[in-house]
Amino acid sequence: MQIPFGLQSYQHISLPLSAQRMVNSYLETAPPAAKTAAAVLGCFGIRDYLTVGDGPLRGGVLVNTLGYVVSGSALYSITPAGVVAKLGVIPGAGPVFMASDGSHLMVTANGPAMLWDGKSLTQITDPDFPGYQWLAYLDGYMIGSPGNNTFYINHTPFDPTAWNALDFASAEGSPDDIIVGLVNHRELFLFKREKTEVWYNSGAADFPLTRTASGYMEIGIASKFGAVNIDNTVYFAASDGTHRRVEGYTPIRISTNAIEQAVAKFAPQQCMAHAWIESGHAMVSWTYKEGTFVYDISTQLWHERQSYSQPNWRAAFVLRGNNVIYVGDRTSNRVGILDAQIFAEWDQVLVSEVTSPAIAQENAFIQHGNLDLIFEQGVGTVTGQGQTPKVMLQWSDDGGRTWSNELHRSLGQRGDFLRMARFLRLGQSRDRVYRYRISDPVRRTLIQALLNNAA
Repeated sequence: MQIPFGLQSYQHISLPLSAQRMVNSYLETAPPAAKTAAAVLGCFGIRDYLTVGDGPLRGGVLVNTLGYVVSGSALYSITPAGVVAKLGVIPGAGPVFMASDGSHLMVTANGPAMLWDGKSLTQITDPDFPGYQWLAYLDGYMIGSPGNNTFYINHTPFDPTAWNALDFASAEGSPDDIIVGLVNHRELFLFKREKTEVWYNSGAADFPLTRTASGYMEIGIASKFGAVNIDNTVYFAASDGTHRRVEGYTPIRISTNAIEQAVAKFAPQQCMAHAWIESGHAMVSWTYKEGTFVYDISTQLWHERQSYSQPNWRAAFVLRGNNVIYVGDRTSNRVGILDAQIFAEWDQVLVSEVTSPAIAQENAFIQHGNLDLIFEQGVGTVTGQGQTPKVMLQWSDDGGRTWSNELHRSLGQRGDFLRMARFLRLGQSRDRVYRYRISDPVRRTLIQALLNNAA
């Protein structure tokens, strides 16, 4: 019997219904005529790249090939060659919004805003500047809101030093406040607490942005950092506890009941969304204090990411540029690069953990003679940890409430391609779930999981 280990993270509030989890692993459909329909892959690790300032990292953006990062209380530039330069002071301590019009970089930190013009970093002190709680860019305009249902733009396109108190509009489709704006397809999505309006640049003389006639959604956003662009559309954490994808102007639910049950238990907070492409898989993640959930657009399945000793993933930002994907560490001052050949995060262990669906047959006893986990074998490292990598197996006969002691099997030293992780005489159960973990810094591709029912 083949056990479909790699499905998705679907740990239901009632564990006997489903205790499935995929942590730092995800599913990939196999090509035609392969020995399995799908394989379980380990997530990319993070290769150390450089350090920036004192940390922690608060945000980052790429402008052409040049990177800008806010670390601690300062703004830094990073060249493609990895040369770091301090540009000036950024107030505050929390995450920031950053946007560029090509000539200016604007950084907002919950009200105050700073401008980098390529020569100096200065704070916007114009009395007509209202202070921005968020920032978006469209057609030369730096768009933001002070935290109510109005939004402002700079008076002259491509000149964020010029402001006029009359350059604003009100999102009046509903009375709630604007939480954040996001530009997609040159349209401005104004996410509010309970509703969402869409505006575009009509070029009108009095105020260039105009409400789109059909651009209105009867749902808002949960966090001002909870929306992101990828796969030619918008994904966001909605105010009703779901996660959604925008099709046209329709918010399509993509989250599962299990994901929504987990989020409902979290303390109210600002989640942070990231988007990137990993080995052809377009990913969208939402990081909460209690965990990180990732939606794989290619398979439409969910998994989790978790950094070592953390309840969630430690990424402060994820940016693609210069043919790599940069990741900033919100817990330190380090910038890394997502890398398929790295099986750690900076200098920390990257643990993959996968829990199977329930193995049951009309409440009858099932014999578990032996379980074969067929990984890519012979992947041991030349030196150090991982020379003799192991997989650790546990099982639960009560729906994932309690677990057995761990059994360890070798994944094979380097070149030992015929090694198989076989677990013998596993007893019987009416309802069983298996869970395996791998922490050694080696590739951990699960190709098949086969259960022999013979006693």
